[in-house]
Amino acid sequence: MNKIVDGKPPAYPYNQLETPPEGYTWDDISYVIGGYNWKALFVDKTGYIINGKPGEVVSDTTYLNQYNYANRDVGQDAAWVSYHSGEGKLVTDCGTCHSTGYKPDGNQDEMEGIQGTWAEAGVQCEACHGPGSLHAQNPRGIAMKIERDGALCGSCHRSESIEMVSAEDGFVKHTQQYSELFQSKHIVTDCVLCHNPHQLVVQLRQDRQQTSRTQCENCHFKEAQQQSNEKHKAMSFACIECHMPRVAKSAWGIAESFTGDVRAHLMAIDPNQIGQLSSNEESSLSQIGLDYACRHCHGAGMASPKTDEELINAARGYHSVPLPAPVSSPTPTPTP
Repeated sequence: MNKIVDGKPPAYPYNQLETPPEGYTWDDISYVIGGYNWKALFVDKTGYIINGKPGEVVSDTTYLNQYNYANRDVGQDAAWVSYHSGEGKLVTDCGTCHSTGYKPDGNQDEMEGIQGTWAEAGVQCEACHGPGSLHAQNPRGIAMKIERDGALCGSCHRSESIEMVSAEDGFVKHTQQYSELFQSKHIVTDCVLCHNPHQLVVQLRQDRQQTSRTQCENCHFKEAQQQSNEKHKAMSFACIECHMPRVAKSAWGIAESFTGDVRAHLMAIDPNQIGQLSSNEESSLSQIGLDYACRHCHGAGMASPKTDEELINAARGYHSVPLPAPVSSPTPTPTP
């Protein structure tokens, strides 16, 4: 939640917003939601998310109100897209996760379209460490709160219910990493074992550094050593290419190539499962299916397309250690 001050666009470390939605100037904008890496939405002076031209009855379902940054992983240039355009007034209810010191009562800045109030816009230090004024006054005597439990991250990185991973438009919803981990044995690990909360993945990637504190093969070294596909080994694919494919969509996603813009935290692959979503396409299955694990490389129209049967046969036993060849017993020497 970036507040607009003096009619100037907010500054971001890696991207920059040039203009607000069509028909608006920066003087018409109160806040920008997001804008760091994937996309941005804009809040008007009454607190509602902009989804139509100013002064008009909101009815144009084609109005472009969300700005998506370019994403080379998905093969998309930057562009404006529609987000709930023409659906009436959109309440800004993002403060729960996009602010610090949030309270559900009242209206921030006395704007009727904003649900709740907050002490600071955006996720600041105190969102994780608690009130820090006493620590600031006596840093050696009063320590900041340090909570390593993944449930703290899961207060935002989850779906409506952590027991289900919600899906929409053919993709997993993008802020459900804790719900995804809940589907597997990785739920017993703390998020901070892999992620340094003070060095974000996007930041590390931009600086061309390792994006996690530890690597898959540190624990799964036997699986890393044993891969049945020699071409994959020769190409030095990272484990995450198959085990953390881009099943989620924040801004961009191409359904036919099984590629979104956020990686999964499900990780386990079911070699007998092709699809990813439930029959009603409202939730994800607990394991990664071969569509997403394999078909962002082996899909139709690509260099090496594979049938379902071929993928299943290749996936079964992919990391199994082959049994040693039987040792033949020496021919016994005849007894004279």
